[in-house]
Formats: sequence, structure tokens, C-alpha cells
Amino acid sequence: MAFTMEYTSTVHGVTYALTASPTTLELIGAAENGDIVAEGTIRLPPGGATEAAGLVRQALATIAIFEGKARPRVANSHARWTPDDDASLREDWLTQPSSTPATTAIRELAKARGRSPAAIRARLGRIGCDPDVAGRLLSPETAELLGRDAIAGAI
Repeated sequence: MAFTMEYTSTVHGVTYALTASPTTLELIGAAENGDIVAEGTIRLPPGGATEAAGLVRQALATIAIFEGKARPRVANSHARWTPDDDASLREDWLTQPSSTPATTAIRELAKARGRSPAAIRARLGRIGCDPDVAGRLLSPETAELLGRDAIAGAI
């Protein structure tokens, strides 16, 4: 089964047109006056689209970082959480004074662990901590709403 995806986007006066099929990626960028400012074709081997997509995504993310338009990935992004990581996060969360804004505490914990604030916030709920109030556990009712993982994840 063959498919073609077409996508168009305009950024800073340049209209980019991307056409993708199972064997090719084509990109054309045209300025408002019609001048072509970007173009290229990548031919993919049969069954090679997934690997090529990963390489292209990584290359574009790196270029965006060099241009100062994107943040670099955090050190432990997508790393598995270990039981020790969970225990340490829970302990550190529960020692936070409730007067500390949760967002501030989450940012500090994220920086110390090489994780994103979103990852810390998500993990707090899974280990039975209330991500909205520093130093507090989830109530039994809230933990129940989140499912068994929140209760079982409590250390």
C-alpha cells in the first residue's frame, strides 16, 4: 500500500512544502518573492524510512540547538526510573516545605536529576506524591483515581 503525505508551513516569510512517501522525502522552501531558499530530496531504501526519520530528526534538532531556537535534551531524558530514583525523589519531595511553590521545587529536583520538570511532575504522582503541593503525599482518594500505580509506586 503506497501513501504520500504533503505538508505546508510558512515561517518568517518562507513557505516550506514537504512531501513524503515510503521511498522519498522532498522539501522546498520558497520566499515570499518566489525565490527558492531551501530544497532537497532524500531517497530512502525500501524499509529504511524509520531509521532515516530518526537521523533526520536528530540532525534537525541539532541544527535548531546551534541556531539557539531549541533547548538541548536533558541528560536523563527517556532514561528508565529505577526504584532508587523513585525512593530518592519521594524523599526529597517530602522534605520540601509546603510553603515552597511546587513549580520551584519541581524545577530544582529536575535540574538535580538531569530530568525535565514535566518528567518530575509526572513521576511524583506515580510514587504517591502530590505534584501540586510541595512536601505532600496524594490523598487516598486521589491516589485511587490515578490507579494502582500511584498506590503501588508509593515507597
